Amino acid sequence: MKYIILLLICFTAQCGLAQDANTYESVTKTFQENFNAQNVGAIFDMYTSEMQESITKEGVTNFINGCYGQFGSIKNITFIETAEGVYSYKVEFDKTILAMDLQLSANSKISTIQFQEL
Repeated sequence: MKYIILLLICFTAQCGLAQDANTYESVTKTFQENFNAQNVGAIFDMYTSEMQESITKEGVTNFINGCYGQFGSIKNITFIETAEGVYSYKVEFDKTILAMDLQLSANSKISTIQFQEL
C-alpha cells in the first residue's frame, strides 16, 4: 500500500512539473515572437499586474527597444535548468548570447525576467 501511495505522489508531481515546463515553453515562445516583432504592448500584457506597476509600459518599451537595438532579434531560447522556481535559459540573439531567468505567476504571467551575461 505504501508503494502505491508513493507511486501516486511521484506521478502527480511529475505531471505538475510537465505542465509547468509546457507553460514556460509556451511563454518563452510567445515572448520571443513579440520581442522580434517589437510588440511592446503584448509583452507588457504578459507581465503580472505587480510587474506592470513597478516597471510601467514606458519602462518596458525602453527595455525592449534597448535590448533589440543592442543585441538584435532572438534566434533561439534553450532551457538550462530550474532552481527554486526560477527557470533559466540560454538566449541566442543576432549579436550575443545571454542567460535569462524567468519566473511565472500561478496564472502564467511573468513575475520575474532578467537577462545577464553567461
